[in-house]
Amino acid sequence: MEAPSSHQLILGTDKRNPVISIYEDDAQENLHVYYGFELMEVVPNEREAPALKLLVARLYNAGVNARILSATFLVDRKTMQRWGRALLSGDPQELSRVLAGRSAGRKLTPEIAAYVRTRWPRIAGESRYACSARLCREIDSVFGVQLTTETLRPLIGQLKSAAIGSSHSAAQPGVGVPLPSRAAAQTSGGGEGLSGRSGAGEAGGDGEEKRETACECAPSPSLLVPLPEGQLSTEELSGAQGPPSGPPKPKASPVLPFDGPGQTRWCDHVGVLLFWAALLKVSRVIDPPEPLFAQWLASLLLGALNIEQTKFLNWEDLELMLGTVVRFPSPQRERLQDLAQEEQIQALLRWNSQLLAQDCGSDFYFDPHTKHYTGEQNVLKGWCPGIRLADKALHTDFVHTVRGEPIYFETTDNFEDLRQRFFAVTERCRKGLAWPPDRVVTWVVDRGIFGAEVFERVLADPTLHLITWQKGYVAQEWKTEEVSGRLVMERARNHALDLRSYHFEYVDRDWASNPRLRQIVVRATNPRGRTVQVAILTDDRQRAVEQIVRLIFHRWIQENDFKYLDKHFGINQLTSYRSLPYERLKGQLTDREQYSGQYKALREERRQGRARQARLLLVHERCAHTARQRQKQLAELERRLAGAAPDSAEAQSLSQRRHKLQAAQRQHEARREEREKQIQEQSEQLGPLEKQLEAAGKKVSRLEEMIAANMVRMEPQCKRLMDTLKIIARNVFYVALRPFKRAYNNYRDDHDNFRQLTQANGVLEVGEQAITVHLLPQVNYSPKLQRIIGRLLEDLNGQKPEMPDGTQRRLQFRLAARSELRLRMQIDAPQS
Repeated sequence: MEAPSSHQLILGTDKRNPVISIYEDDAQENLHVYYGFELMEVVPNEREAPALKLLVARLYNAGVNARILSATFLVDRKTMQRWGRALLSGDPQELSRVLAGRSAGRKLTPEIAAYVRTRWPRIAGESRYACSARLCREIDSVFGVQLTTETLRPLIGQLKSAAIGSSHSAAQPGVGVPLPSRAAAQTSGGGEGLSGRSGAGEAGGDGEEKRETACECAPSPSLLVPLPEGQLSTEELSGAQGPPSGPPKPKASPVLPFDGPGQTRWCDHVGVLLFWAALLKVSRVIDPPEPLFAQWLASLLLGALNIEQTKFLNWEDLELMLGTVVRFPSPQRERLQDLAQEEQIQALLRWNSQLLAQDCGSDFYFDPHTKHYTGEQNVLKGWCPGIRLADKALHTDFVHTVRGEPIYFETTDNFEDLRQRFFAVTERCRKGLAWPPDRVVTWVVDRGIFGAEVFERVLADPTLHLITWQKGYVAQEWKTEEVSGRLVMERARNHALDLRSYHFEYVDRDWASNPRLRQIVVRATNPRGRTVQVAILTDDRQRAVEQIVRLIFHRWIQENDFKYLDKHFGINQLTSYRSLPYERLKGQLTDREQYSGQYKALREERRQGRARQARLLLVHERCAHTARQRQKQLAELERRLAGAAPDSAEAQSLSQRRHKLQAAQRQHEARREEREKQIQEQSEQLGPLEKQLEAAGKKVSRLEEMIAANMVRMEPQCKRLMDTLKIIARNVFYVALRPFKRAYNNYRDDHDNFRQLTQANGVLEVGEQAITVHLLPQVNYSPKLQRIIGRLLEDLNGQKPEMPDGTQRRLQFRLAARSELRLRMQIDAPQS
């Protein structure tokens, strides 16, 4: 996954330019022009680029301050004026001349140069002398431009160098020369190979044992990857096969044997050989080498998310490619328990960090990943975001680079709070990855780390910086005059140019609660115009604000990686069902005091009793207040009845109202006694509870509580070793994906297409010193995708890949087609 880029503002808005702003990207290669919050265009950040000159001309014509434009783009005011006038003139030739600058008057125009490139090979083929003079005469007659041979000399020199290079490539057998078709091979003489070799010892020669092959693969000229010198082509193999000389011989060793020229073999999972370097080196991480690491890494890359799923892989073919394998899940689980030692895990983690880059930077994301546990083991409970409830859970504290690559993790439970685990995990990460003790590291933490004691420890450690959110921040009125700066971040969606822009304004100041910390209040606006206001806290006062904002707002890249690791590499797989009782963990954990279970239960019972009593008291007081109001109304009615005529309508109405109030008052008196009785009962119940709370000890040992409750922790080492291989598989896949991702430039399905290639079956063409791998994916690639994959395989072949079985035989990759297959089956008759 690609992290979004952040850009620096170089031209902001002002009174004369209220809406247009320009940002420079991190690589200083492009300028991004915004109209308000919308990206208007992207132009190259090159002084001589026509797009940049046109942009400056448009800004000048729009009335943007010329002094600011001149200082920003380092262009003289008269030059901008000349560009602007040419743009307004509407004359394409004048605009082209002005934009070309001093080179506008050159006689060697692009049209003449194209003519020279077309004519020079033919003229040089006809005569070796006076070619430049002849070209000058032809240019004068065709274009009416008189050139000297000195003007053409640099261009002619380039053409000569290109011709010499192509002739050298053509002189090398099998390099850059397309192989002839099968028909040409058959007519090249006596069924010999395509290279025309003959005699004993060659494919199809006398005395050579002919073998039956399970399948044949003829190369397609459009998809052919050039073969190195001396290597047999697939057409030599398919054209030189004869009838079998006898029953096939049993395999004597797990190494793919060379039984002579002409051997091809159908092989499942050959796409995993694209990761040859990792498969070759991962076994050598420890001494003595452990081949099972390469087997598990290959299984993960082939989609087997756990040991049980490896039974669906082709053991025989994996054994041919890797040299040796441990078959079946049961013996693999036994070996896993033996290998799950801290030394092996740390060695793999160090090799993983070296695999990514020599320097991963000094900024890292730290975040726990929670898995909801649904088994029967009595493990601790914690908050599970997946179900939005507190339930049994397992936690894994992950460390990622700013590019989203996992480099370290530890598997644990909820015995210790994140604020306790953070410092211990980061310290073990330093030691495990062999970082220098004085290396200054910045940790970006999303949640669970906010606390005064944490900030004090961070401030006291000169090798540690922290960036996190301010918990409980309330948005305030945004004052534009207090803004310290602005920046924009762009995030690609479906391809590199499909950009979404996020705009940020920030205020950099001391935190009022702790002036030693830095508070950065940010107002962020997304592409839909929705604005949020948040606050960032950090102890690093030397860091640029733009970098701090970019780091913490890029945290989504780590969250997305958790999903990717779970979906494609099974990071949530349990691996082992063994557990460790807390009795055995004594001495390994830092104990702390907590409220006892009895105390918390009694406190909860008291809280509920007080809540019931409070509700009764509230109702009792409200009813008493209402009764007092009724008494006043009754007194008023009695006074009015005394002054009214006995048989009048007024007297009857007042009498009815008095009767209703008296009935309500009698009902109140009856219920008042019942409520007072309930309140008295609640008070009598709360009295013993208070005594029990005083008798019960408030604080007890948390560890002793866990032991008394028979709590267990899932055994972490087996899962940790397998998860280490999973993050290695993830990083190996991403490293191999990068060139394909850039060339394909389609973020919708680039991972899926590349994964299909790496999990493809195919044909192995075995030679004595080299093996050609013909990849046959299950999907039908488009012509464009075929060309991209062809170039990718050519670049991979240039790295001189080796077979990961330790034989040091070279690998040559090519993308084959099913139309090239020729199938033949040999069915042995059953013996009677």
